[in-house]
Amino acid sequence: MRTVGTVALVGGVALASSACGGNPSASHKNHPSKSHRTTTTVPASTSSTTSTTSSSGGGLGRCTFSDLTISAGQSEAGLGHEGGTILFKNTGTSECTLYGYPGVAALNAIGQQVTQAQRTPSGYLGGMQTGSTTPRVVDLQPGAIASSLVEGTDVPSGNATSCATYPALLVTPPTSRQSKRLTMSLPGCSRLEVHPVVSGTTGSAEPG
Repeated sequence: MRTVGTVALVGGVALASSACGGNPSASHKNHPSKSHRTTTTVPASTSSTTSTTSSSGGGLGRCTFSDLTISAGQSEAGLGHEGGTILFKNTGTSECTLYGYPGVAALNAIGQQVTQAQRTPSGYLGGMQTGSTTPRVVDLQPGAIASSLVEGTDVPSGNATSCATYPALLVTPPTSRQSKRLTMSLPGCSRLEVHPVVSGTTGSAEPG
């Protein structure tokens, strides 16, 4: 079963190193279904204004770093997977767009970057709809929120009995080079994955 907690995510400087194992993408595909996954949403500052997705930005400008408030949404857990949702809220005065993958680097206890999250369309806990591989443009009206999910695994591999834990993330919005540190605990038994920005607050484009 999956539990939920508050997480904070931060946008990323690219790093080459990885932690405690390989890419969890293959293990995602071995799960017969996501029916054992549960979600609890952490109260957040949301708005009745909703974001929408489109194949192109329609001439709208990209959301700048100063347009966005970056914060933690809900945490995710299920069948050895743990994740956290990064929220991007348009606090500017004009509609703008987000597209693609945020940069996410995991930090250790003293604030050093130790690994970069691998970009994958989806994983066990969320991301794009099944079968989709091309991110969609998210149009954000003022007050609207888009989100991206970061996930890893907490099951040691081989002869290992424990794994690293990352207490914080450095998050860079897809349309910016500036980053924000978010306090969030994620496991490092496998390399972290980050999925594209999608409309809404769940980090998942799957219905329901």
